[in-house]
Amino acid sequence: MKEYLNITRIAAVMLLSAGYGWAGGHYIPANSNFPAYLFQFVVLSIIIWLGINYTRYNRGLTIFSIISLFINILNIVHGAVAIDKNSFGSHNTFADLVPILLIIGGSGLWLLTVTLRKSKS
Repeated sequence: MKEYLNITRIAAVMLLSAGYGWAGGHYIPANSNFPAYLFQFVVLSIIIWLGINYTRYNRGLTIFSIISLFINILNIVHGAVAIDKNSFGSHNTFADLVPILLIIGGSGLWLLTVTLRKSKS
């Protein structure tokens, strides 16, 4: 069971990283200012750093996953109610939903491993 838990956690971190990387490429326009790119770099660095050290920073990735899940669910809700096509965030097109669903999948997978681990204890 421990090996399955580790593989699942690695998959969760990979999904989170892929989702945020894809979102950065999709949502940040090519002519954006430096802070937009810096923010995306910081988010990806946090995911990778916590992912590499997940045995020590389990709580940090759990908090990050909860926040990511909440923000991306709100992003889908925003896309459902957004009327202006030039507004920020998701408009629930296929291109918008792919990175969001990767992030939600990674967050959900991580949170599942936390609940499985606690139920085993």
